[in-house]
Amino acid sequence: MLFFDELPHFSKAVLESLREPMQDAKIRISRVNSKVEYPAKFLFVGAMNPCPCGNLLDSHKECRCSDLEIQKYKNRLSEPFLDRIDLNVVMQNVNVNDCPSFSSKEMHKTVIEAHIFCQKRGQKVFNAHLSDKDMERFCKMDNTSNTILQTAIERFALSFRSIKKIQKVARTIADLSQSGLIKKEHMLEALSYRRR
Repeated sequence: MLFFDELPHFSKAVLESLREPMQDAKIRISRVNSKVEYPAKFLFVGAMNPCPCGNLLDSHKECRCSDLEIQKYKNRLSEPFLDRIDLNVVMQNVNVNDCPSFSSKEMHKTVIEAHIFCQKRGQKVFNAHLSDKDMERFCKMDNTSNTILQTAIERFALSFRSIKKIQKVARTIADLSQSGLIKKEHMLEALSYRRR
């Protein structure tokens, strides 16, 4: 796992250099007389505030940032870099009455069952690492979920990379519910994790 806290505060050069390893799971070093390639499979996790002061989405504190400051802060992350991130989750304020809907033990059991479900259909790699050819075989959608994806492609002008990532996330959500087909609810949830 590679965790970057305060993501926009890393230098642009560092963030942009992550694009290729995040996409291809390889690091390539080129010199005048040689090229070397190293395997680099890792889980990338980034965390950032919604604005420089951190209060933009807070229901109790007032944001002190101008629109220009917020835009400059967000613009530190390029579109090609953000396009390589599978899930985007906005965290909400913690409420005193909040309680988990399931325990870590229950979640662990569900994940193991999803992995077994994948293996039983003949899948040898995690959904995130499926090739385009394997996606045709394993990421089958019902008509409704396919229509929803096509609508999202047109409405949000999704890149080819984004489309594939959404399908893979939807496949994972379907696996968690032991569904052979990607259905409407799986596709809608996958789209909810898309960067806004």
